[in-house]
Amino acid sequence: MGRNQWESLLCMLAQAVTNKSAIFEENGSPITKHKGFLSMKFLDYNLTVEYYRTPFIVVLGRRPITAPPQVKVIVKVDQLHWRSQQWKGANVIVFNTGHWWNRQKIAKMGCYFQEGGTVNMTMDTMEGFTRNGTWDDGGVCDTITEPEKDPKKLKPESWNNQYIGNMTKEMNHGKWKVRLLNITYLTGFRKDSHPSKYREPGTSPVAPQDCSHWCLPGVPDTWNQILYAQLLSMEFRTE
Repeated sequence: MGRNQWESLLCMLAQAVTNKSAIFEENGSPITKHKGFLSMKFLDYNLTVEYYRTPFIVVLGRRPITAPPQVKVIVKVDQLHWRSQQWKGANVIVFNTGHWWNRQKIAKMGCYFQEGGTVNMTMDTMEGFTRNGTWDDGGVCDTITEPEKDPKKLKPESWNNQYIGNMTKEMNHGKWKVRLLNITYLTGFRKDSHPSKYREPGTSPVAPQDCSHWCLPGVPDTWNQILYAQLLSMEFRTE
């Protein structure tokens, strides 16, 4: 999941812990602006909440020497990210990578897809989550100061969400509990919740507005409240 959603989840869980000193990052790493792997321990509850930065879930690699010049990086669609080995044994795994799967982001990166050792120059990008506004295409959003109130202005359910929903149903068997927690539509109402031009201190005044991430406090908090309720409904509870 996105780092700020993970940070929001930590804050929400920490509210229930009396002894805050029993919450710590196992490797002593700071959680702000950290890339890679983080592991927060809630000692009194024998709970570990880990964060892995794996934007595409699969491997993002360097361009092959023989690739055309427009290829800058490749996504190996048939190879899971190497950190996936660390996910084994987890009670719950949450994936949220829709932010990366949009055509403009892929194009700006000079990113193409590779399968079976061959770079496919014509493979289409899976559409990112589709909603009103320009959250998945860049754009300008600092003039939007209120939530959308007209549902008719929101786009209909994207085909890829429907596809993922059908796939998760097929994956449910035995002890597996796979769900699609579809937050796309409800998030579409909060087009006022992007950082826009109010970015990190030191950001150039002419830098593009950030219309793809979400502020905290804000929308990610809502995602986590729904996620927590979903886990309880699936009978995940501490003992």
